[in-house]
Amino acid sequence: MIDIDTFLASVSETRRRAQSATLAHTTLPINRCSIPPALDLILKRGGLIQPQLARSSYAQRTARVGVPCGDRRVVEQWHSSFGDDANYLLDLEASNMIAIEFSPYASPYWLFRRQGDYKTFERTLRFNAYKRIFALFTVPQGHRMGRGWYQGLHWRTSILIPPSRALWGSNDEFEFEFNYANPDAPLLPAPGTLLGSPVRPY
Repeated sequence: MIDIDTFLASVSETRRRAQSATLAHTTLPINRCSIPPALDLILKRGGLIQPQLARSSYAQRTARVGVPCGDRRVVEQWHSSFGDDANYLLDLEASNMIAIEFSPYASPYWLFRRQGDYKTFERTLRFNAYKRIFALFTVPQGHRMGRGWYQGLHWRTSILIPPSRALWGSNDEFEFEFNYANPDAPLLPAPGTLLGSPVRPY
């Protein structure tokens, strides 16, 4: 018997394959330079993304298009169809990543208890989202996240990533474009304080 996480991952993978298979029957030309550098960057890091046709960080799921995908050809098709009107979401769980948020609403300094832990946050791939900073990490192969809820930690969800543009302010009067602090930064493994026991092979 498989657990619910394995079942949902299998369903998502089936949908991604169907999405890529559909592309094989289109006549859309492939242009290796047709997507923004920020999207190219996250794809090269193994990210699975999908468009969101809304500027809000809290848009409903109905604003999403397709299923999270790491196939550049599919992303090129999306960008060709929606252009700059689309924002993009990173599916953290499907990408085997987590994001740690630092903001006026979340300051998870307790995650960095050991000497040198905070330097890991400063060195890994990070991006700015108005008053928030998100640091991205990978979950090492053979490990899984520890169970529980942690302030400022995102892992079983999707988050907007660069070059998305979100509206802010009481009347949505401000627009901010997400951007990477250092596009050349590596994507580092998650801090050990967040990881559970190693996964045992069946």
